Amino acid sequence: MSEHEMAKWENALAKPFGNIYNFNLALLMLFTVIEVGAVYMNLPRYETWAVLIGVGIVKAFGIAAWFMHLRGDPVIITRTAIFPFFFVVLMLWGIGLTNPAGVEDLPNWCTPPWVPAYGA
Repeated sequence: MSEHEMAKWENALAKPFGNIYNFNLALLMLFTVIEVGAVYMNLPRYETWAVLIGVGIVKAFGIAAWFMHLRGDPVIITRTAIFPFFFVVLMLWGIGLTNPAGVEDLPNWCTPPWVPAYGA
C-alpha cells in the first residue's frame, strides 16, 4: 500500500473522530475495557493470557504507529524494534508459566472479589 493510499485510509477511518489520534485513543480505551473484562470474567488461565496478549499487541501497534509516529519508517527499523518482543515472550514464559504461583498467587487487591483466595 502506498503512502498516499495509507493516508486516504487513515483519513476515512478517523473522520468520525476528528483525527487519527482521537480514533486511536478511542480504540485504546475500548481495548482496555476488554482487557479488564477478560480478567474479571474468570476465564481459564491460558484463555485470559491469550486475550491479554492479543489485545496488548493491537494496543502496542496503535501506540507505536500513530502516537510515536513510527508508521512508514524503513523496514529495518521495524525489525529492530520487534527484537525486544522476544525478551518479553521469554519473560512471560520464564516467570508466568514456569513459576508455580506466577498467576494464582496475586495480591488481594489484584483479585476480583468473587474469586476465592488461592489455596482456600
